[in-house]
Amino acid sequence: MIVKRLDWDSDFFGYEIGEIIFKNNINLKDSEKFDLLIIKSSDDFEILLDGFKNNFSETKVIFEKKLSLIHSENTNIYSIDETDYDRNELYELAYESGKHSRFVLDKNFQAENFKKLYRKWVDNSIFKEIAEDVIIYKEDNQTVGFVTYKTNEDSGFIGLIAVSAAHQGKGIGNKLLSYVENILFSKGIQKLIIPTQLSNIVACNFYKKQNYTIQQILFIKHYWKK
Repeated sequence: MIVKRLDWDSDFFGYEIGEIIFKNNINLKDSEKFDLLIIKSSDDFEILLDGFKNNFSETKVIFEKKLSLIHSENTNIYSIDETDYDRNELYELAYESGKHSRFVLDKNFQAENFKKLYRKWVDNSIFKEIAEDVIIYKEDNQTVGFVTYKTNEDSGFIGLIAVSAAHQGKGIGNKLLSYVENILFSKGIQKLIIPTQLSNIVACNFYKKQNYTIQQILFIKHYWKK
């Protein structure tokens, strides 16, 4: 297992970032050229790397659900191609969705870089570069929730999903997710996959309530060069 350079991440953040999928051992050949090593494993691990310090750890969970037709209310829900929207409102929602992100919690990342990253995520989703559609929920002509998704063969994947703090608890997240599930089911997609952080207890409980189950756990650790 050698270190793989994460080209997009390195170019975006402006320093060298490498990734290692850890199993039994690590080959640190050429590791000295990296500023950050991101190590991932399906099992928890503790390792020491000369010249690097483990500054941050998280547990990522992958939720999955077998899809079926849901009879849900579609009021106030639109594809982004069907309605006007304020992109700044989407940016603010994206920041809300990312408040448990490792790019926020790992303080070695600058706060503005986190916002820049999530703005880029929204932009690329709007332009269909990394998402098939952006679904938004509006109240009083204001975007108060949104979700992005893409598909691959028989699976759908949620990218971003968020509801503004002022509108949480109204069932908007449920409506957005049900809307996407219906779209995917009508296209013959069999399952929907959603990643989140184990530390995001509200999100985990929400997905479980929507009959999603954890299919994979991934341990992620950041090792920064000393």
